Amino acid sequence: MTNPTSEDKDKIDEYLNVIQNRILAPLQKTEVRDYCTATLLLLFAAIDGLGKLLHRDSKARSNERIRAFLDYMGGDYKSHKKEILDLRHSSVHNATNVASFLSRTEMGRDQHLKKIGAANFIYVNTRVMYEDFVSAFARFQNDLRNDPAMMKRAADRLEWREDKRGEDNTFDDLSIPVTLPPPVQFIYAKQKS
Repeated sequence: MTNPTSEDKDKIDEYLNVIQNRILAPLQKTEVRDYCTATLLLLFAAIDGLGKLLHRDSKARSNERIRAFLDYMGGDYKSHKKEILDLRHSSVHNATNVASFLSRTEMGRDQHLKKIGAANFIYVNTRVMYEDFVSAFARFQNDLRNDPAMMKRAADRLEWREDKRGEDNTFDDLSIPVTLPPPVQFIYAKQKS
């Protein structure tokens, strides 16, 4: 495997900035953090995205990528990844929570990811999960900087988007405020037929 180039580093930095600015900043600075389901949806999107960069298999499916990043987060995330994946599926696909207790309160931090109640549901404190994700994200950034093979593998999964601003039929003529797509995107692996 060749060493990462400055362009590889730039692509990764751009994608990590997207995670920081579009997922972590709203959770840190706005009322979004007061809503457990919204917080989880954003965190699960980031976990899957970072799992795409982390997983050794470029064709890994979302469950595999999420499991890989939960393993990376370690601790109770690693040992409760089945329940966390179930919560992710119910939240993403149905916008409901069917098998866990959710909270954002400061109380009960010590119960985070423990099974509680007669039904043995998992308790998820979304503030704690956010904080744990932020720590894992910082560690991930550091690991990318210090592991050339990991950085190269991650960079190979990203490509620059063609910038259409300034050409005919451009974004410049939009008369409404929009959030532009980021300048990097994942290279999607073709699934076997």
